[in-house]
Amino acid sequence: MQIKFIPLIAALAISPAMAGEVIGYYAGWKHQSFPVSKVDASKLTMALYAFADLCWDGKHGNADASVNDVAPCQEPLNGALAWRNEAEDGANLHALAALKQHNPHFKVVLSVGGWDWSNRFSDVAASPQARANFIASSLKTMRRYGLDGVDLDWEYPGEAGVPCVKGEVCARVEDRQNFITWTRELRAAYDAAGKQDGKHYSITIAAGANGNYVGDGVWLKQLAQHLDWINIMAYDYHAPWEKSTGHHAALFADPKDPVNASGLYVARSVQRYLAAGVAKDKLVLGVPFYGYGWKGCAPGADGDGQYQLCQGPVSDGVNGGNSYGYGMLLQRGEGYRRYRNAASRAPYMYNAAEQVWITYEDPASLREKAGYIKHQGLRGAMFWELSADAEGQLLDTLSKAMK
Repeated sequence: MQIKFIPLIAALAISPAMAGEVIGYYAGWKHQSFPVSKVDASKLTMALYAFADLCWDGKHGNADASVNDVAPCQEPLNGALAWRNEAEDGANLHALAALKQHNPHFKVVLSVGGWDWSNRFSDVAASPQARANFIASSLKTMRRYGLDGVDLDWEYPGEAGVPCVKGEVCARVEDRQNFITWTRELRAAYDAAGKQDGKHYSITIAAGANGNYVGDGVWLKQLAQHLDWINIMAYDYHAPWEKSTGHHAALFADPKDPVNASGLYVARSVQRYLAAGVAKDKLVLGVPFYGYGWKGCAPGADGDGQYQLCQGPVSDGVNGGNSYGYGMLLQRGEGYRRYRNAASRAPYMYNAAEQVWITYEDPASLREKAGYIKHQGLRGAMFWELSADAEGQLLDTLSKAMK
């Protein structure tokens, strides 16, 4: 492989404020190819187990044609937790919790929702009884498996990522205020339970990175009062559902990016939250352990395929899709050149013969982001997800950089 590195701008100055969290999602449905035994808890402060769902009208899942995984709930109460496979999820949670025996700093938190399973959050948040059912169900689950809290991955309050099927409601004008009410009730209940159990139960959320999600920010400042912290999903700024190539997790703006004015880069996302009045130590920066690929991309004037029109997404990624785990990218051989965008601090690669362009994260860009986290005084880093880095190279880099 021919490698071409574009020189980086000098590293960021690091302030005395230190960040510590290193949080990784564990995708439960991937447990056969990436069992819990491969999780290196010594390099993590927390694992977020993805995902549990919410029950509504006795069923859970998503009837959207692209998902279509509706199933009966194990506990048929509106707002109660529901499981993809209760036996498998339970075994995974027990195994993750067992890692705490030799890693006392390590926590295990249950993540609820996600892209496919956010369609009942609006219903639950709007119902006092469903919120109470969720609190009772989640506390029972945490005590059963020895967990340390919940992560609410609602995508998104007021604007559902996956559209509703006909006749269903999955977004309301009141969602943001209802979310605040829900987390306030959750905090009171978890603090009371924590006093009984002699521990602290955490509440975190996975949050959008763009301006539409943040809005005027007032609601986020109120929401943050009841949260341990907010995990900003600072990735997927560009992806193959767009016609042109672009960096999916650029740290800073690149003036050459045609949509630069939209503020689709990490530093702008963080500043949105800070401007809203969210405290620095309640912000965790999300980073991706995966990449995206486009095919049929012209080389352009610079010969590197950057910001060029393409024919569409690749189909040789994970499960025949458009995304790649980091290990898959390391195997890219003859014909691929590696580049680095000095302005955005983002790596990318391009194969001129095959006209394939790939955006991703690598050890160098992770060290840059760790420096940014420390410089800004943020709480730490979160990543999606552990199995994408099967050999542990990115986790090792991030863990060392965050110390």
